[in-house]
Amino acid sequence: MDPMEFDIPEKDKLPFSQYYKRNIAPKCAAYEKKRIAAVKQYNERAKIAKPLGKLVMPMFLAGFGAMFYSLAVLDDSQLFTISFISTIVLLLIIASVFYWAYGEATKLSRDIFAKLYPILIRYFGKEFKLNPPNLPELDTYKDYGILPKYDRGYFQDSFKGKYQGINFLLREVGLDIKDGTNSDNQTRYKNIFTGILIEFDISKRFSGITLVSKDRGMLGNKLGAFKSDLSRVRLEDVRFEREFEVYSSDQIEARYLLNTATMERLLSIGRFYNSELEACFKDGKLLIKIASTHNYFQSNLDVKQELSFQDDIEQLFKELGEVFALIETLKLDQRIGL
Repeated sequence: MDPMEFDIPEKDKLPFSQYYKRNIAPKCAAYEKKRIAAVKQYNERAKIAKPLGKLVMPMFLAGFGAMFYSLAVLDDSQLFTISFISTIVLLLIIASVFYWAYGEATKLSRDIFAKLYPILIRYFGKEFKLNPPNLPELDTYKDYGILPKYDRGYFQDSFKGKYQGINFLLREVGLDIKDGTNSDNQTRYKNIFTGILIEFDISKRFSGITLVSKDRGMLGNKLGAFKSDLSRVRLEDVRFEREFEVYSSDQIEARYLLNTATMERLLSIGRFYNSELEACFKDGKLLIKIASTHNYFQSNLDVKQELSFQDDIEQLFKELGEVFALIETLKLDQRIGL
């Protein structure tokens, strides 16, 4: 496929087309023979795996039903043990058959992504890295006051880069709270937030803390995070006041940071993501939290299709384009004198 036809920003089409032809297309061509062989093997083995799966799956479900019946109705531990072992054996058979049939194609897909994605990222600059080492722990972000109380938190992919002189770090995060226990007395968890945290090192000089929180009537645990050192900031924008509550350690500084244009931009970003947005200016950084179910920086590669890496390329441009738009919209590269 002609890279000029990729759905990417117009300004990137010519330079990326040249980069693609020089750095990515030769790698795609080198993998093409392996891809064709893997797909041929996949198609041949699928003729066996699919019928076998249809045959074994009802047996597996029957074994699972027998486990429940023997324990809940008959209270027969011996029958339960036999049913349990049979079910596990059938499960292993199903897993082995599907790995035999699809494993080679899946492994090739992962190998291609692992090889080509770093090359794709280098188009944007040497500062751009997926899952770089030595990133901050989740607890680091507690002091920004925009995370809800949680019992378990975890990062998925993280992406580091620099745009218009602004360093940024985008991180997929999930937060859970305890939700009782299951029948084995193990703790259950309930998800309360799935989305992204975007950390910006910004040019605007400030010394205090300014928190932009969703208007929930009470700041609650967020004020506790700062030992109640923040006071409510009243702003003139009625629409912004309807959406957000602002707390700061410095009233004057907060008004400089959240000028009329910045408030309009934050409202616009919230509408763009159709999401609850919260933010905090602290220690020379701006941290933004946005709820999102999108899985960032994941491969869309389909080895059954001719290898062009198009879907992954277009997705990366869109994902980074969102971050670039935030920097441009909030004008984070512009200094203000405080």
